Amino acid sequence: MKIVFVGGGTSGHFYPLMAVAEKVNKKSIENKLVQPSLHYFGESIFNEKMLRDRGINYSWIPSGKNRLYFSVHNFFDYFKILAGVIIAFFKLLFLYPDVIFSKGGYDSLPTCLAAFILRIPIIMHDSDALPGRASLLISKFAYRIALSYKEAIPHFNNRGNSKNINNIAVTGQPILEKYLPDNNFKRVYNAGRKNILITGGSSGSVKINDTILEILPELCSKYNVIHQVGVNNIEDIKIRSSVILESYNKNAYAPYASIDFSKIYSQVDMAISRAGSSMFELLAWQIPSIIIPISPEVSRDQAINAEIMQKNKLFKVIREENLSPHLLLNEIIRVLDSRTSYEATLPLNNTETKSQETAADIIADEILDILKTHK
Repeated sequence: MKIVFVGGGTSGHFYPLMAVAEKVNKKSIENKLVQPSLHYFGESIFNEKMLRDRGINYSWIPSGKNRLYFSVHNFFDYFKILAGVIIAFFKLLFLYPDVIFSKGGYDSLPTCLAAFILRIPIIMHDSDALPGRASLLISKFAYRIALSYKEAIPHFNNRGNSKNINNIAVTGQPILEKYLPDNNFKRVYNAGRKNILITGGSSGSVKINDTILEILPELCSKYNVIHQVGVNNIEDIKIRSSVILESYNKNAYAPYASIDFSKIYSQVDMAISRAGSSMFELLAWQIPSIIIPISPEVSRDQAINAEIMQKNKLFKVIREENLSPHLLLNEIIRVLDSRTSYEATLPLNNTETKSQETAADIIADEILDILKTHK
């Protein structure tokens, strides 16, 4: 029994793949099935340790990207995609897996096109309310389509052949087990000094970082601040923050290049975050959050995802173009300094929060059903 995982080389694609892989391994043991052979096809190894820990073999598949704006790279990337399809075809022909699980993105396109030619079943998952072009193309020949947002359904309806039209399910977002709380976890108001988590994504955000530094004395006078600033920004932030906090409580501020959020979610009282996949982890941990999506000119996906979260009264959203130190500070104080306001802001008792804990299970079950059928 063989499974190939494929998806774009970003944390938003890679971590959900690993969440499903760990569930496949766990359920195979629980159901006393033959342990499947797991493979990851992609242009780069995003996290070698995570692949190794899950017994996943890596195969290199080149890929390209079709940009919406003019770029000479578009011309060459068409040939990279074609080369990727050819290489993936022969690697799949040799391996001949029972199923492909795709997380979307252009990195997954060559392998999925080759799998379609070889008639290998494809299960895909898309994390955005506005699916990308690669996901929409893959959906045309996907056996099953799983979604994080119900708002994405109209984009996939009537795509593909008649067998696929009804094979769409809103599963929520696959999350690694270590990033999920226990089933009986319930967040309560902390009457003591509050802890604020600030993250601008894996690369950090210069705009968010600069805004936080402008209000850092006020924040550190009342709260503890854990700030993930990005690898490229860490030295600059350390120098600037040390100057700003020279006469203030320096111990209240901790900047990091990167953070293992699984170690701190339980202690966080509030988060300030981008509108990526980490929003689903914040929901699972019931953390009141201010979401600052990347500007629509850079990523329409984040802007639309954030709008849906705010419409469902899960998070407060501040658009990047409207972000100011005064506005951000006032919103933080409004939420954290009042038990009534804090409890009203908790993203509790909603099906979208609860569904996140079962997304990886649902997809893993579907994959194993295909494996058992083929066996």
